[in-house]
This record gives sequence, C-alpha cells and structure tokens, in this order.
Amino acid sequence: MFKSFKYLKELYYALAIILGIFALGIAGFIVIEDYTFSEALYMTVITVSTVGFKEVRDLSLYGRYFTILLILVSFGTFAYTLSSLSNYVITGTFQRYFKKYKMDSKIKNLKGHVVLCGAGRNGMESLENLLAANRNVVVIEKLPEVTHRLQDAGLFYIEGDATEEEALLEAGIEKAAALVTALPKDTDNVFVVLTARELNKDIKIVSRCNQDTSESKLKIAGANVVIMPDKVGGARMAGFIIDHNINRFIDSISLKEGDNTYLIEVDIEHLPCDQSPKTIKGIVQTLDTKCKVVGIMSPDFEYIMNPSGEYQVSEDSKVFFFGNPEEIQSLKKSLHL
Repeated sequence: MFKSFKYLKELYYALAIILGIFALGIAGFIVIEDYTFSEALYMTVITVSTVGFKEVRDLSLYGRYFTILLILVSFGTFAYTLSSLSNYVITGTFQRYFKKYKMDSKIKNLKGHVVLCGAGRNGMESLENLLAANRNVVVIEKLPEVTHRLQDAGLFYIEGDATEEEALLEAGIEKAAALVTALPKDTDNVFVVLTARELNKDIKIVSRCNQDTSESKLKIAGANVVIMPDKVGGARMAGFIIDHNINRFIDSISLKEGDNTYLIEVDIEHLPCDQSPKTIKGIVQTLDTKCKVVGIMSPDFEYIMNPSGEYQVSEDSKVFFFGNPEEIQSLKKSLHL
C-alpha cells in the first residue's frame, strides 16, 4: 500500500476526498434532519450520484442548503477523480505500477544476486558487465528518469536512496552475494558499505572511491575492494602507451562478452579432487579439463600466480582457470556453474 502511494497518490487523494464527502453527507443528514444512519447513507448516495430518487422525507430549509452544497462539492470531486484516472491511463502509470509490483515479487525471491547502488556512468558499466556474466542484479537508483529506463529494459530496480537501510532491504541485501556501490559521493559510499556490512556479514562489497583519503575509510567500513575510476582510467591510458599489446590482450579476455569468456573464478569447495589435501594437479586431473590454472586467491586475498601442480589449495580459496571459450563453457557445464 505504502509503496504504491508514490505512483498513485493523486488517485488516492481523490478517493480519500470522496470518502470524506460521504462521511460529511451522512453526518450532515443525521444532525440536520435527524435521519437514521441508513436513511442518511441513502440520501448521501442519491445526492452525490445525482440520480434524483425521492427523498426519505421532505427536507427542511437547512437540509436543502446542505444538499445543494453536497452536490456542488461532490461534482467537483468526481471531475477531479475522472481527470486523475484518465491521466494515469494516458501516461501509462497504471501499467508501470503493475509491472513494478510484479518485479518486486521476483526480487523478494532472489538469492545470491548482486545489489548495485547508483546507475551513473560507472554503475551502468558495472551493470552491463554483470548482466553479460549472467548475474542477477538489483539496481538502487533514486532518479525517476533512470528507473523508467531500467524498467523499460526489463531490469530489476528499487527506486529509492541507497543510503537508506529500507532501500537495501527491499533490494534483498540480506540474501545477496555481492554489493557494488558506485555513488558519486565518497561519504554516501561509506555509509552504504557500513549499512550493508551490518545487514550481511558475508557479502562481498566493491566500492567506488574518488579521493585517496577515502580509500582507507571504505575498507575500515567493510569494503573488500575499493576502486578509484580516475586512477584506473589513467593507468589504463598510460598502459596502452607503455605496454600496448599486453593491454590489448587483457581486453581480449574481458568478461564483457558473456559466452566468449576466457577466464573464470571458481570457489575451491566447488572443485572435485581425488587427492587430499587438494592440489592443482589433482584438481585438473579429476576435472579432466584443458583449462589452465593461472592463479589462486587465498582467504586473506593473497594472489599466487601460475602455481605449481603440487601447490596445496586451502579452504575458502579461489581458483582462476584460463582457456578458450569452448573450454571454459565445458568446464562451467561440468561444474554446474
């Protein structure tokens, strides 16, 4: 009811006024004409609807004045209601409301999804890549013109302020696997990170950062990864001058193309192994895959590049596989990813 109010508030106002007129009419006929409740209700209905049926009994002078006032007020109210209803039909507000209602029901059933705060340039770039990787994403954005575009594209969204706990809860933060906060102000991102970490202790949080001084604050607040778009962009531009071919190669293995992925990350618990403890050689042999293990991320976020076959992988680690798109798709299918 409260969620729909912002969409249909004019119609709700009109309905509230109509109910008020009925209450006024009933009370007025009871007080002025000493009618019973049923008689007053009957008189109010035939007066407001202007159908012209016979009165319960002849009205007094004050009763007639009151009836005239009631007719004039109700006529204007019904005109306002009809205008509001027509406006909602013409502008498509009703359709948007019911589409939003249906979408909210789907969001409630999501689990292991990504919550994205802010649909600006950085946010939309993140959204595009996440969708290409077949991840469910719920966007929190407060600008109506942006949420309308998201709805037209059939995407999940919450229209609200990401710094408010209610918006995060509506987006299913408690059941989400990850959070990306790409708001323009560092203070807002810090607040979102703090709130999200409190609501979900295990969620992976990636935050945008604009100032060097804010990076440590975001990590203290609970962000796992802090990205500075300006610094990353500058480094990438310099990289194309210094190591042009290397940077083009990195672009070629981007996750952006979805089914053309060359590199994937897999939790160690999802990987079968005939040996104990699990080793790189044992994992590759058990999987019978042509993909190469190019790196490991330990539970404390230490990266081991090109580990040896005898390397023992600890619990809660991540394993990075590299291969051509067909090999990657075959590996994902065998792991049910």
